[in-house]
Amino acid sequence: MLADFLADLTAIAPLVGGCTYAFRNESGERTGFLQLIPESPRLLCVHRIWTLQPHRGDGSAMLKQLCELADRHGIVLKLKALPFGSKPFPLSCSALIDWYERHGFEGKRRKMVREPKQVDSRIRRFRQQHLALYIGE
Repeated sequence: MLADFLADLTAIAPLVGGCTYAFRNESGERTGFLQLIPESPRLLCVHRIWTLQPHRGDGSAMLKQLCELADRHGIVLKLKALPFGSKPFPLSCSALIDWYERHGFEGKRRKMVREPKQVDSRIRRFRQQHLALYIGE
């Protein structure tokens, strides 16, 4: 499950070191990066996601591709919604949380989890248990 997900991710965003994947646009220009940390066969932590030129939609395109792959492979994504980069940050913390929510993440404060769109009951139970532990319920 996770190995297939990572193979599909590498096909669209080559691994450029450690756990960092580089995304490109249709013209082949590098647009941004994603860092993932595997936590279990069904759970990945989105450590960082950043674009080279904010406010062009590149981050949304990257996150959309990531979420589509996670849906296809039954992978749960988790993250802490914290601005990244040099100040002033491209998005405030509240705007960043809103952005993640538009892509299906949910949670309390900055800790967020995204369940795959089409999940079987085992994944749903895993996700509900993990969300409760992660956000401190």
